[in-house]
Amino acid sequence: MRQEFRALVLVLVGALVVGCATVPEADTHARAGVDRISPVRAAEVNTRLGLGYLERGQMQIAMEKLETALRHDPQHTPAHLTLGLIHERLGNARSAGQHYRQASRLAPNDGATQNAYAVFLCRQGDFDAAQVHFERAFADPFYQTPEVAFTNAGACARRNGRMDQAEELLREALELDPGYSDALFQLAELYLQLDDAFRARAFLQRFESVAESDEVSLMLGFQVETRIGNHEQAERYASRLETRFPNSTQARELRSLRRDDE
Repeated sequence: MRQEFRALVLVLVGALVVGCATVPEADTHARAGVDRISPVRAAEVNTRLGLGYLERGQMQIAMEKLETALRHDPQHTPAHLTLGLIHERLGNARSAGQHYRQASRLAPNDGATQNAYAVFLCRQGDFDAAQVHFERAFADPFYQTPEVAFTNAGACARRNGRMDQAEELLREALELDPGYSDALFQLAELYLQLDDAFRARAFLQRFESVAESDEVSLMLGFQVETRIGNHEQAERYASRLETRFPNSTQARELRSLRRDDE
């Protein structure tokens, strides 16, 4: 969720392929059937298979399926988007950018596609270009989850130090979906960064009412309550973090902070 938008990108890629599912057990039978259908349909089937393998963490096989999809239909947008995501995860920004750009060219008015490319550009530090593509995402009247794009744009603005713009975009996301957990969490982080711990607490509590706490939100809770001076509640967050996620980066950071305070 809060790991540089990666889960969000994977979700929107999946949403572009109707009925994407886990990999069928009879993969060889599916492959044989692909040869007898149209190139566009073959591309769709292989993309679904690629997404299924990606969800299982089998990146190499996922890439093979997606590349097969593009051999059938070089203009299959979901395959380009998913390959962009995989190459980015593998640290190959150049290849990732090529696939994201091609997807953007193929679907210039599609909100999900433009959001995905904007997120990639933001992660590369190209904030101005990212803003252009976020605006295209906002403009799509058929985009089913515009709150995702507004939240990503807000997070991007925050990363670029544009706090007022970030707040405005994140609040716009909540206007669209008051219970959207990512926007609530982003606002909690933003207000803590602005040294408004009480407002940060309010948004974190709203987040906790709609989403399960993880190591990142528990650490944020500890930081918020520590900033407020409510050390008893801060310790509750710390205890939950240590108990549930003892090997997490956040738990190690917490232990380091405590050693420094000794």
